[in-house]
Amino acid sequence: MSSSERSEVKFDKHFNWWSLLGIAFSLSCSWVGISASMAVGIASGGPLLIIYGLIIAAFFSLMCGISLGDFAAILPNSSGGSFWVLKMLEQESAPLKTPEYEDPSDDDEEVFLENYCQTANVEVSSKFQKVSSMVVGLLNYFGAIFTTASICSSLSMSCIGIHNLLHPDYELKHWHVFVGYQCINAVLTLFNIYSTPLPYISQFGLYTSLLSFAMTFIICIVSRSDNTVDPWPKASNIFGSFDNQTGWNSSGMAFVVGLVNPIWAFVGIDSATHMIDEVGYSKSRFLVPKVIITTIIVGFVTSFIYCVGLFFCITDKTAVVESILPIVEIFYQATGNRNLSVFLQCMCITTGFVSGIASGTWQSRILQSFGKSYAPFYKEGSLGNKSLKKLAILTPGFKSPLYAHFLSQICVTIIGCIFMGSSTAFNAIITACITLLLMSYAVPSFIFLFVVNKEKFVHRIESDVNCISRPNRRRMSLIPHIICILWTLFCLVFLSFPYTLPVTAGNMNYTSVVYAVVFCIISIVVFPACI
Repeated sequence: MSSSERSEVKFDKHFNWWSLLGIAFSLSCSWVGISASMAVGIASGGPLLIIYGLIIAAFFSLMCGISLGDFAAILPNSSGGSFWVLKMLEQESAPLKTPEYEDPSDDDEEVFLENYCQTANVEVSSKFQKVSSMVVGLLNYFGAIFTTASICSSLSMSCIGIHNLLHPDYELKHWHVFVGYQCINAVLTLFNIYSTPLPYISQFGLYTSLLSFAMTFIICIVSRSDNTVDPWPKASNIFGSFDNQTGWNSSGMAFVVGLVNPIWAFVGIDSATHMIDEVGYSKSRFLVPKVIITTIIVGFVTSFIYCVGLFFCITDKTAVVESILPIVEIFYQATGNRNLSVFLQCMCITTGFVSGIASGTWQSRILQSFGKSYAPFYKEGSLGNKSLKKLAILTPGFKSPLYAHFLSQICVTIIGCIFMGSSTAFNAIITACITLLLMSYAVPSFIFLFVVNKEKFVHRIESDVNCISRPNRRRMSLIPHIICILWTLFCLVFLSFPYTLPVTAGNMNYTSVVYAVVFCIISIVVFPACI
């Protein structure tokens, strides 16, 4: 490996199955995600939209997850989709020469894979190959920082929701959300300075999330069953009544724009693919695909049970719709106790806080691996070359990419300053993180299906890798990749429509503006590498 491809300090490979599952599940944390963004779904169709929307979102997320797992199983690299695109568009070269091992050890396999799955060992022969891979990597990165921004915003609203419950006369101001957002972002920044505690924090997040899910669910159901004054809502009102408060005449359109709520519950399913350096290249071929699928399945089961149970706890639907944070109002209606409701919401906030830490880890690893992979694409000594080399550095003593981490947190801070805490801005943030990430998943699938020779590509990689590595019997199926592309196109188009009608400056969907800004930045970053 060339010196440009490695840092002086390397990551410790201290992530195992539980810690990797912990960071992936803590990040998506579907049941908390669905409760934090519930206001959009309730206004667009009520409980029916969220319940059936979860089924839809889980299915399509599973298809995307399978497609990601297909690539991760044969080409483990912390750059994820950008490296897969680079490797797929590589012109067929001479067979890879490897040492002859009579009895390959895990160390031999690890060293081989770590060398083979590096940008330095990919033949870059066209601008299209270079540009495509860099664009995918940057889309993935911007999706990650918008995800962190959405977590900070939802945590800020969660804290304000508690204050509103204890002080019913409180009047929400946008700057309150903004201050909360920036304070939470500042605190979250501290947790990714050292990399050593991250596996333990990830496992803590996994156990805390499952415990919080169980406790909040059981307490609400038991407390609600003690309420003999208000009857239980009818199942038909929850599963069969569509309540459209968006202004759209078409209930179908209202349903579609409201899907942003359940889809957000499965955001960031690619996080495990960016932890390869801390898992190990050999182990990750088998662990990462399993972690992705497990995260989606467990996320769907917990969020579906959670939503159905809590919707049966509602006694005053109007109060829920009009509240600052619907989930806190549901807690209060279920328990009848403000202090107990605050305790339940604090459990959700704790879980959400670990989700923010996981998101910070995720975005910094994407940027660090991007810097390590693409610094050689720029002219030696140029601004782009120096900057990306800096972002690739792991700081001695911390064993963490501090430059990449702090730059990412600064970007999250800037996003908060631009949107200034409005509810419309929050919707634009979560829509942007959904669609940008989906685009970074769909491009590799599109290239795999329609640009390269699928059979030749898979055979070439398997021939190279299996000569030393344990064979991975996983086969790349076409249907998940096709569905991933179609789902991305659907979300890209329909999630850009206004959330409510009539459209005003205060309620319009600014996601298209976000796309324009993101692609302008990407153009500025990529263009010098193509000269």
